This record gives sequence, C-alpha cells and structure tokens, in this order.
Amino acid sequence: MNKRFSKILLAAGLFTFAFVSCTKDNKDAATAKDEAVKVQVEQVSQQEIDQIYDFTSTIEPMYKNYISSAGGTRIEKIFVEVGDRVAKGQTLVRMENTNVATAQTQLDNLGVELARVKALYQSGGASKQQVDQLQTQYDVAKKNIANLKENITLVSPISGVVTMRNFDNGDVAGSSPILQVMQISPVKLKFSINESFYSKVKIGMSVKAKVEVFGDEEFAGKITLISPTIDATSRTFYVEAQFTNANQKLRPGMFGRAELNLGRANTVLISDKAVVKQNGTNDKYAYVVKDDNTVEYRPITVGRRFNDKYAVLDGLTAGEKVVVSDYTKLKQGAKVTVVK
Repeated sequence: MNKRFSKILLAAGLFTFAFVSCTKDNKDAATAKDEAVKVQVEQVSQQEIDQIYDFTSTIEPMYKNYISSAGGTRIEKIFVEVGDRVAKGQTLVRMENTNVATAQTQLDNLGVELARVKALYQSGGASKQQVDQLQTQYDVAKKNIANLKENITLVSPISGVVTMRNFDNGDVAGSSPILQVMQISPVKLKFSINESFYSKVKIGMSVKAKVEVFGDEEFAGKITLISPTIDATSRTFYVEAQFTNANQKLRPGMFGRAELNLGRANTVLISDKAVVKQNGTNDKYAYVVKDDNTVEYRPITVGRRFNDKYAVLDGLTAGEKVVVSDYTKLKQGAKVTVVK
C-alpha cells in the first residue's frame, strides 16, 4: 500500500512540475510576442524645392524626306551613298529620260497642229471649238512633260545626311522611296507631360537631355512646340524640344532622357532610409508609426531623389513619422518603442 501511494505522489509531483514549467514557458512566449521593437524614426517634412522631372524619349531628326520618282521609271544614276552629307538642292538621282523624249515629240507635233488650226480659224476654215480642244491637249502635254522632267533629276530638299538607299543603278523604281535624307542638325525630342503641368510649360523653356551612349554628358535645348490639345486617354500633352546639335553627336534613334524644371513648389520629402522596396517589384512602402505606437505598412509613390531624401508623390503627409531602422523585424500592426 505504501509503495502504491508513493507512486501516486511521484506522478502527481511530475504533473505539477510539468504544468508549472509549461505555464512559465507560455508566459515567457507571450511576453516576447508583446515586446515592442526598438526603432528610430524620422518625421516626414515638407520643403519648397525645384520641380524637376525626367521624361524618356527617342532622338528624332528635325526633318526627314523621302526621295522618290514616278513609279515604273528606270534609275540611270544614284550619286550618293548612305552616310553622305548632302546640301539643299544637290542632285541625288538621275532617272532615264526615254519617256521625256517621246513626250517632247508629242508636244512638238501638237504645237504644229495647234498653229495650223489657229491659222485656219483666222481665215474661217476652222471653228473656235477645234482651237480650244487642241489648246487643251497642248497644255496637258506641256504639264506632263514638265512633271516628267521634274522626275528625271531628283534633288535634296534639305541639307542633311543620306540615311537609307533602297535601289541600285539600273533598277526600276517601285513604290518604295529611292533614298531617305535626314536633317540631324538640329534634332528634336518629343515627350508627354501630365496635364496638371499644362499652364507651367512655355515655349522657350530650357531642357537638358542625356543619352545613354554619352553617359552623364548634358545637351542643352529649348521647347519649341506645345500640343494645343490633351490626350483624353492618358491625360497628357506632348511637347517638342529642339537641340542645335552643332557637333552632330546626337543621332536619330538614340534613347534619350529629357529633364525639365517646372518651377518651385512645396514637396513632401522622406528619408531614403525609410523607403522599403518590395523584392521582385517596383512597389515601395514605409512603416508609419501611429499614435498607439504600432506601425502601418503603407504603400507610397516616390519621385525624384534629392540627396538623401525622396520626393513623395502619394501615400504620406508632412508631419507623419516613419521608421528608418530595423524595419526587417517589423510587420503590419507591430508595436514599437522609439529610440534615438
């Protein structure tokens, strides 16, 4: 009996120990769970700064012309190659003039017949209607030969560079242009701007441009055209900026970035240490400390960087406090203790 009683007491003791131990562990775990994370914070500020915006675009020629002739005409001689610089009015292509010779013979014959009928009309041997009909035929033939002659010698309408050649000597010119000539001094950039800035963009405003080929080298230009309408879908309007490109370093097709200063304005700024970038996306967040010392994981939209701060376009207001340290230990609703 004593032996059995001893076993019961031993079992009861072990159960009590386990219960107390488990209760202590649960209490410690709860304490650890509720323990606030020590963090540093900074207040979101507002400052008056330059409103500088970047716009991506592609370098375009100031003018682009296609050199073509009437379809079905054979090319006698092309005088230029791709890459050649040409002057305005310079002869680029000469077409065969077989059709011109035939048309000239027809025009000469019509001229002789017209003179004969006019003489007969003066003597009463022909009617006014006959004279008018021949005169019309003669005028049409004359315009036709003028058009043919114009299509024999093809000249450049601009000073520029030959950028495309589709045919060789002896080819019959089809529907495609024979050559393409671009004016690359000056050049232009076209880009779209949000409609909210429409009243701030003016003709003559300075624009800075960079192209990837030349790294951080800047090119100075000015706005020369502002669209008179707003695109109803994108809520933007387009502008053109012209660059003198005297050294012709900028070439059509280059990827460029235009920088435009749209004046000074009060802007919300956030420390770069407070911006949380979500892996695998371009989404950005910040941990905002609320009045009850918990944090809110809030999506934000940031713009241009100013030294160690970002302009905040959406998501934060001046005066709010954001976490700038140890945010890897945080999650939505976590309790924090602010330390210096």
